Amino acid sequence: MASTSRSGGSNAYISRSNLRSDDACTPRRLEVVSKQATKVIALSTKLEWKIDQFEKLMKLFKNGQNLISRQFGSPQANSVNWELHVYPNGKREEDTGNVSFFLRQVGLQRGEEPIMTEFQIYASDASNQRVSVCRDTKDFSNQQGRGKFQVSRDKMANALRNDGSLLLICEVEYFPPGSKISVEAADDDDSNDGEDSDEKVELNLRESLKEMLDTELFSDCTIKVGAKSMKAHRCILGQHSAVFRSMFTNEMIEAQEGIIDITDAQFGPVRAMMLWIYTGSFEAAESHAEEVLAIADKYAVLPLKEQCERHLAHTINSKSITSMVLFADTYSAAILKQACIRYLTTHHSTVIRSCEWRQMKKDRNELATELLEAVLANGSTADEEQCNRTRSPSRKRARRSGTK
Repeated sequence: MASTSRSGGSNAYISRSNLRSDDACTPRRLEVVSKQATKVIALSTKLEWKIDQFEKLMKLFKNGQNLISRQFGSPQANSVNWELHVYPNGKREEDTGNVSFFLRQVGLQRGEEPIMTEFQIYASDASNQRVSVCRDTKDFSNQQGRGKFQVSRDKMANALRNDGSLLLICEVEYFPPGSKISVEAADDDDSNDGEDSDEKVELNLRESLKEMLDTELFSDCTIKVGAKSMKAHRCILGQHSAVFRSMFTNEMIEAQEGIIDITDAQFGPVRAMMLWIYTGSFEAAESHAEEVLAIADKYAVLPLKEQCERHLAHTINSKSITSMVLFADTYSAAILKQACIRYLTTHHSTVIRSCEWRQMKKDRNELATELLEAVLANGSTADEEQCNRTRSPSRKRARRSGTK
């Protein structure tokens, strides 16, 4: 057997290969492995900032007026602090009609080295889905701000929560000033963090399932879409869809022949649904979310349908609102329909004058009436909340005591 010795004072191993007795001329091979590690710890801090009545702020704030968050930072680096600046009607004249965002570093002393920083700003909407504002990597010095990121009012309106507030999240990651990064001997017992391991296991599982789909390994059914087809697995389809499960467990032709013939959809959206079922990836579905939603509704893949609804909710604008309302009503897409109502609450004066809306009112009068009633109800609720917030404390006390 090969002999192994460990050198004193360093984490290195020396191994000597065997010499075959029948080949005395074979040279010996010495292999030296130096195990090293560089441990890097970055600091991160996070701001959650709720701004009430943000829709009205976008209308009433003058261009150049801003809101400034309280300073935030990490206790491990007290000299580094951050502020988030928000301009509801843009920072400069050319930004009017947009919302401007600006991240400022306020803690470093003048003359200190800038710190390279990765940051992202996003909103959490009524469905707790992220609405991205920006993601960037910049270096920050004393009192230096980075921005000005422009986001359209329509996008921010769709990011509002049910009470009309805007919940902003700003995540900042950086190396603390003066941090030293050195190379040390590796620790053989060093193990991965449990959360990282779980993520790796999940990633490996998704990759394995995608490989099964791509290579058709152990496939036992076929999905036909026009002239194209793909192999799949009954157990996986049945796990995610009650419709597929019923097809394969009842005396249906799909159970007997193992063929699902889809005649009312294109191959691309069907392939996107299959990728979501096998891997959870929504990327392929983004480009044709409406078609994917229709298929997901037909086959009762409800989590995918909801994800399509939330994606489409962020695409609503003055041109698409009418068609989106009809689409949401056709497929009983409650999340998308509610997003349309929120948009109409803000933009109804413009929408109801459009040709598309007048045509829908003519063809689907009951639906148009239902939407307008919902808009009026939203407006009444908002006015009542505003009235409650602005009522003077003395009047509140008087009401509680029963005096006038």
